[in-house]
Amino acid sequence: MTLISLLIVLALELHFKIGSEYRNFSWFNKSRDYLTSVFSEQDFFDSWGGIAIILLTPVLVLYGLVSVFDGSLYWFVLFMVSVVVLFLCLGPQSLENSFKEYFESMQRDDLEAAFLHLEQQQDDSDKNDIPENDELVRSATRKLLIESQKRYFGVIAWFIFLGPLGALFYRLSHLYRDHCAVQEFDEHLPLMNLIIHWIDWVPARLTSLMFLLTGDFVNGLYRIKDYLSDADADNNQLISETGIAALGLEMSVSDGDMEENHRAIAMIQRTVIIYVVVAAVMTTIS
Repeated sequence: MTLISLLIVLALELHFKIGSEYRNFSWFNKSRDYLTSVFSEQDFFDSWGGIAIILLTPVLVLYGLVSVFDGSLYWFVLFMVSVVVLFLCLGPQSLENSFKEYFESMQRDDLEAAFLHLEQQQDDSDKNDIPENDELVRSATRKLLIESQKRYFGVIAWFIFLGPLGALFYRLSHLYRDHCAVQEFDEHLPLMNLIIHWIDWVPARLTSLMFLLTGDFVNGLYRIKDYLSDADADNNQLISETGIAALGLEMSVSDGDMEENHRAIAMIQRTVIIYVVVAAVMTTIS
């Protein structure tokens, strides 16, 4: 069931290019705001209790919805729920669509426009000056690799491990962390950063190993060994540095050729195939 669900959703996402127009988590925003209004005055809300209420309520509702069925109907409902949840939790947009304006600007040699678009993709960007061409290309490569984990591989990994409940919790965690950052919710933001670190810890290492299988294994292995067992290592840094090494590129130097970015996207697409293989193996084992 996991494998079939994954194949259906990836076909819709990568082949038929269907997805972003249907991915709307306004229902989660309404649920979050309602739960906040109800429990915000309670002492426990500013700590783990509030986060648990906001993130686990939708997951538990989904679990309850599936659990009311039994027999063959249960498996049919679970399959349909798996497809829908995985479909909604990817993205919301493909990397090609998100970085389309960046690529078009670079082709026109418009570094300012490319930089401004790339800056919109940066959650923590604090740069004001337009970088040189080589630095801009490398920044795009790093962002492509990091976004592939957030948009695709993290969701897929938890879907393989825990089914639709795992995929939903992963996506809602990222959405709520982003909300806390925008709203400067200082009570929940550090806790959400901790949650994001740990729910990305295993998937980031799994993705990095897959980058090695789809790229320069030896060069990538030399880089990943510095992070593999470090509990506190930054997951985004692990993804970006391992990905760059697996592409056979120098870590700190880029030649400024946009082909580097296209190669990163190609490696990401190959990694999707490896995840499908992992899902097939897990299905066989289970």
